[in-house]
Amino acid sequence: MQSLGYEEFLDIALGGTILGTGGGGSHRTAKALADGWLRRKTIQTTPLSKVPAEASVVVVAGMGSPEAMLRVPFTTQAQSAFASIEESMGERIRYVLPVEASGFNFLTPMTVAAHEAVTVVDADCAGRAIPRLNQTLPFAGGIHLTPMALGNAPGETVVIRTDSYALAEKLALSALEDFGWVAGLACYPMKGSSAKRTCISGTISLAGEVGKAIREAIASEQDPVPAVLRKMGGAILVRGTVERVSTDSKGSYTFGLVDVRGRGEYRGCHVRVMSMNENMIAWRNRRPAALAPDRICYMKTDGSATTNADLKPDDEVVVLVLEAQKEWRSKAASGLFSDTLRAMGYPGRYVPARKLLRMGKSAG
Repeated sequence: MQSLGYEEFLDIALGGTILGTGGGGSHRTAKALADGWLRRKTIQTTPLSKVPAEASVVVVAGMGSPEAMLRVPFTTQAQSAFASIEESMGERIRYVLPVEASGFNFLTPMTVAAHEAVTVVDADCAGRAIPRLNQTLPFAGGIHLTPMALGNAPGETVVIRTDSYALAEKLALSALEDFGWVAGLACYPMKGSSAKRTCISGTISLAGEVGKAIREAIASEQDPVPAVLRKMGGAILVRGTVERVSTDSKGSYTFGLVDVRGRGEYRGCHVRVMSMNENMIAWRNRRPAALAPDRICYMKTDGSATTNADLKPDDEVVVLVLEAQKEWRSKAASGLFSDTLRAMGYPGRYVPARKLLRMGKSAG
């Protein structure tokens, strides 16, 4: 077990936002959770390997459009959803884990643990932030999304039971609209053995380490970017200035385009990032450079976290690419992003970023 307090929450909010592939909630929303509901709390986390095989585990998250999440305070929504699914299942749930890697959704299960006798598992379902609930490793591993509960701050809830993902998504989006495009979510009920088989371990700890590395680099007046790369691995696609930010919101999804023009050693390099809430594809000098499920991440050159909801022209940013974890390498898993990529102009199969970058250099 590891005990987390306020300083750790802030580090997780910062590092998790960078790991969140341009989405997963604004850093402002994540920090608001740390400063508010979690400020005086101590939360226990446990490694995925320590979860008993027969223990009941539920995934907890915040759900909504990026714009609405900035407008509507996130308070007891996740608690409402958790209580509802526990009642619906008729059993005591002992463990919760995040649906994705992001500053906001790493902290969301902790709002439940702050008020319920549950432990947060140091893991998540995707190792990155995701726009759709079927773009997870549990889904690829055959685990049912439902029963699923959505809840709002006043405590109103909706429980969905269906074997059809399409119907579950349709019903969830309908409830989400009625809740003002912000809701707590509890889904993917599973046993500890299934969580160990499908989820990615250690991601909350990694976010905390990344946030701490940035904090310490800033305190010592050093460039935070190398500190982040030492913790996360990966490569820099470009370091430069945001030239253009374009968004189009449709319900809970925001489709975006960000153009970054390289400066300094990246002069002459142009990167275009296309997103569906989260970053899905990056083009460098008109060639594909990174594809989901690989992680296309932003950070400002001063070390602060930023997302697609926060970026604006003239921001100085670094665009990083981290290859997806090994769990994503199967066709069944990486293929969960194919339709999204196809709609963004990439009809091909998933190719790891290191190979795309090597191909780009050869072509150049």
